[in-house]
Amino acid sequence: MSRKFKIIRNYWEEDQILYRKANIEINSGLTVLVGCNGSGKTTLIQQLKRLLDNEKITYTSFNNLFDGGENARSWAGYTGDFSFLATAVMSSEGENILMNIGNYAAKIGRAVTSVLTKENKELWVFFDAADSGLSIDGIKEIKNKLFSIIEEDCKSKGVEIYIIVSTNAYEFANEELCFDVYNCKYRTFENYDEYSKFICKSREIKDKRYGVKKGE
Repeated sequence: MSRKFKIIRNYWEEDQILYRKANIEINSGLTVLVGCNGSGKTTLIQQLKRLLDNEKITYTSFNNLFDGGENARSWAGYTGDFSFLATAVMSSEGENILMNIGNYAAKIGRAVTSVLTKENKELWVFFDAADSGLSIDGIKEIKNKLFSIIEEDCKSKGVEIYIIVSTNAYEFANEELCFDVYNCKYRTFENYDEYSKFICKSREIKDKRYGVKKGE
């Protein structure tokens, strides 16, 4: 299935168009938002959350910039989870992200349970800025284990699940349905070279929007 939304094209500045379309359609399952930094991926997530709030649709969100790193360690210390804190201090950035996402998985499980009590059994899961510091095998583990388990669990319980991932990593986009945030349409990438060219083109569009000349 899919959901249609009306978004604000010029979300920040009246004369700076982030998106080519005002009406977009998001497929259920996993959607990978693609575009260079500053292309509007996080802003689109913010808009989707606002629209879901208006419809009282359940969603849960993970952003490694706010839910990971020092913030996650501080929270572990505050709640007395010293086992997590000790492991986090001794782990690499990528390992920390996997640990934080592991904790977030429990939150998703609770969200699924809460949705079962509602008439509208629809759940949105947002992962924003979650790929920084992750190794290739770490990304594959998230896709093949966490995302697959979430989808299978929701399907078995009759919950319509939408997983939205904002990323710059090709490994997340590889073999997945990707949503080009500027053109507001789905596409796939056959290889890294095709993905790299797309990101470069996306940056050209962004630079033109802000009046940046080539080479500056």
